[in-house]
Amino acid sequence: MGKSRLSEVAKISAPKNFCAIDASTQSMAFAHFVNHKLNGYGKIVFSGNTIYEKLGDTAHKVSSFFEAYPVDVVLIEKTIFANSPQVAANLALSQGSLIGAAKLGGVQKVYGVTPIAWQSFIGTRLLTSDEKSAIRKKTPGKSNSWYKTQEREKRKQKTIFTVNNEFDIDINDNDIADACGIGMYALKNWIKVTKDEK
Repeated sequence: MGKSRLSEVAKISAPKNFCAIDASTQSMAFAHFVNHKLNGYGKIVFSGNTIYEKLGDTAHKVSSFFEAYPVDVVLIEKTIFANSPQVAANLALSQGSLIGAAKLGGVQKVYGVTPIAWQSFIGTRLLTSDEKSAIRKKTPGKSNSWYKTQEREKRKQKTIFTVNNEFDIDINDNDIADACGIGMYALKNWIKVTKDEK
């Protein structure tokens, strides 16, 4: 493994026990950090036939998780874009249920992290024009939505590669990789995390 980006700076500002979360209406991927090191990671999948059934399952599973694995602070990726008002509403409901459950489970503080902040830091932000053009040249004649999907997939694979290299792990789940990426950002940018609270 190459030289760690985290080793280049002091990490004394970050809390000693925190959990970074990438959440959706379907699941909560997490990365747990203790003493500035990745301690564990995984994914909790929510069950239910409707959004409200999933919210109940979210509350139950998340509060139980934090009771069993207590942490002081949670970082969650902020929701800043949705394809439809219904999607935005469901994401807001899901995050509300998750954060409330985390608090009931003993979490003291919750901070939000914007996707562009952590993605830019670890080098997996939006693709450049050249990268987008390369995809189109390799497979011409596809729809715009097809190309957008390929761009998202390329970014996901970059994130997986980056966090596996950083933490010397071997994961292939993009949600868990995102949670690790959020934690990676927080370890070196804790002051920004706390200042960004709104």
